[in-house]
Amino acid sequence: MWNFLSRYGFFLALSVVMHALVLGGLLLGFSSTPELPKPLGASKKKNVIQAVSVDASKVQAELRKLESADKHRKQQESEHQKRLQDQARKVQQQRIREQEKLTALKKQQQQQQARLQKQKQEQERKISELKKKQEQEQQRIQKLKTAAAELEKKKAAEKKRLQKIKEEKAAAEKKRQQKLKREKAAAEKKRQQQKLREAQARREKALKEQLAAEERAEQERELQGVRSRYIDNIAAVVTSNWRRPAQVDKDASCLIVVNQIPGGEIISYRVSSCTGGRDFQRSVETAVGKTSHLPAPPDPRVFDRVIRFTFTGK
Repeated sequence: MWNFLSRYGFFLALSVVMHALVLGGLLLGFSSTPELPKPLGASKKKNVIQAVSVDASKVQAELRKLESADKHRKQQESEHQKRLQDQARKVQQQRIREQEKLTALKKQQQQQQARLQKQKQEQERKISELKKKQEQEQQRIQKLKTAAAELEKKKAAEKKRLQKIKEEKAAAEKKRQQKLKREKAAAEKKRQQQKLREAQARREKALKEQLAAEERAEQERELQGVRSRYIDNIAAVVTSNWRRPAQVDKDASCLIVVNQIPGGEIISYRVSSCTGGRDFQRSVETAVGKTSHLPAPPDPRVFDRVIRFTFTGK
C-alpha cells in the first residue's frame, strides 16, 4: 500500500483536485441567479456561459487523461504482479528441483556408503582367512623343520655309530694281522696264538651279536614307523567321519581307545581325557561311532586288538 501511494500519489491528488474543480464549477453554474435582460448586457452573459463550457470540457479531457493513465498504471501493476508471480513460481520450481537433486544425491551417497561398507567387510573377512591360512602354513612348516632336525640328529647318531663300528673293525683287523705275524715269527708261541685266536673269536662273536642286536633294533625302529603310520591311518579314518563343531579350540584333543578283532571290526571304544569341551567330545564320539571297521595294518606284526591314539581338532 505504501509503495502504491509513493508511486502514484501525485496522480491521485491531481485527480481529486480536478474532480473538486469540476464539481465546484457545476455548483456555481446552477446557483447563479439570471439577471434581467438588458439591451447592452446580453453579449456579456453569453460569454460567461461559454467560459464555463470551455472549462468543463477541459476538465472532462483531463479526467479522460487521468482515467487513461490510471488504466495504464493498473495494467502495468497487473503485469508487474504477473511477473512477480512468474518469478516466484520459477523460484519455487527451481527449489523443488534442487530439493529432488539433493534427495537423489543423499540416496546415492547412502548407497555408495553401503557398498563401501560391504566391500570393507569382505576385505576384512578375506584378510582374516588369509592370516589363518598363513598361521596354519607356518605351523606346518615348523613341524616339518622339527621333523627334519630330528631326522638329521638320527642320521648323525647313526653315522657316528657306524664310524665307531668301522674303527672297531679296523682295530680288530690290525690285531689279527699282528697275531698272524706273531704266529709266523714264533712257533713256540703257538699256544699263546691259539689263545689269542680264541679270544679274537669271542670278540668277533660279541661283535656279530652286537651287529645282530643293532640290526634287530633297526628293524624294530622300522616296525615302529610302520606302526605309527598304521595309527595315523586309523586316525585319518576317524577324522573323515568327524564333523567340526561351530567353535573348537585349536588345541582341543581326546584320547581314543578302540578294541578290534582281526579284520578291523570295532567291538568297543572309549573316548576320554578331552580338553575341548563337551561339544567337541560328543563330535569325536560320533565320529568313532560311525567308524565300523579300521584299515588293515600294512604289516601283520603291528596288529593289536587295543589301539590307542590322540584325536586333535586341528
